[in-house]
Amino acid sequence: MYDMSYAEFTNEQVIKMLEGNRTIDFEYELMNNEEKVITTLDNVECSISFNSEAEIMGTASIRFRETEIRSYYTDLRIRPWFKIQAPDRTWIRHPLGIYIITTPTRQDGGGKVYIDADCYDKSIILQEDKLTDRLLIKAESLYVNEVRNVLMSAGINKTNIDGSELRTSVDLEYEIGTSKLDVINSLLQAINYTPIHFDRMGNAVAKKYIEPDERAAEYGYMTDDNSLILSGANQSNDLYNVPNIVIRYVENPDVENTSLRSEYVNNDASSPLSIQRRGRKIVNVESVDDIADQGTLDAFTRRVAIEMSQVNDNVVLPTALMPHHEYRNCIYLRNDNLGITSKYIEYAWSMKLGIGEKMNHTLKKVMRI
Repeated sequence: MYDMSYAEFTNEQVIKMLEGNRTIDFEYELMNNEEKVITTLDNVECSISFNSEAEIMGTASIRFRETEIRSYYTDLRIRPWFKIQAPDRTWIRHPLGIYIITTPTRQDGGGKVYIDADCYDKSIILQEDKLTDRLLIKAESLYVNEVRNVLMSAGINKTNIDGSELRTSVDLEYEIGTSKLDVINSLLQAINYTPIHFDRMGNAVAKKYIEPDERAAEYGYMTDDNSLILSGANQSNDLYNVPNIVIRYVENPDVENTSLRSEYVNNDASSPLSIQRRGRKIVNVESVDDIADQGTLDAFTRRVAIEMSQVNDNVVLPTALMPHHEYRNCIYLRNDNLGITSKYIEYAWSMKLGIGEKMNHTLKKVMRI
């Protein structure tokens, strides 16, 4: 999760402020396409959401009073700030992302003009920017370097991407018209990384995949006297079509010795998803366009099995607004009313920015396979 330290306040001190009796507020900056602040917006209503299973993960819906500075808003940026008042009565500010305005609508609001707009994080740039010629990536190219090259070709220079020495084993070719988002995520999948996403500062982020069971909880929500959990949590369990055999394979008939195959079989009798417990095989088979090597394919196949197994236990959790959530945080949840005490991965979150509003978290249980 994001480090909440600010000025002389440590991360732990700020978290305690968020968990206690608190005074919060919000601020909204309008920025140009170079991310330089134009002005601060007034009379704002805003909701933001993050869905790690979507191509464009970060979105916002905003309404604000039209400014005198500029009336053409398409492609300008909005940066919301979450503010909490410190014990010394100063304000601690934390950004909640950078969102590009795509569909502004001017509306008459009782003598004043308001702008209603849907906004997206900078993945929209990569989705709309497509290859104008075929892209050839030669064998022995470093995957992460090629990812950075495609990002830079789309004008995205602020990145936070884990290093890797994995190289392409064959020439890779992408057709004209392919979105740069598809190219980047294809390259990242080949080395078992997370998809590209954007953090609260607008940096492009991709990390090595770590199995949920190997991750420590980054934060906890618990039903105690100081609980941030609100009423209305719900838990669902669904075993339908959850595979106990997952197969992924790569075949390149034009190149010798490039046929790779990996198979995960759930034979764990303690697992409700196993062949023994279900009494039958449920098989999921798909091809993979490219993968770095056999070890990466094995890890990727296991990742697919883990993520498909996590649908077995989903929780939707309402809480007070918290500004430090990002991509698939590992959350410890204790909800005495539902009898839950476990680690979960947060797949999505959303919040309406306002005093007394709530944040919704979509969590999937960490399953051992």
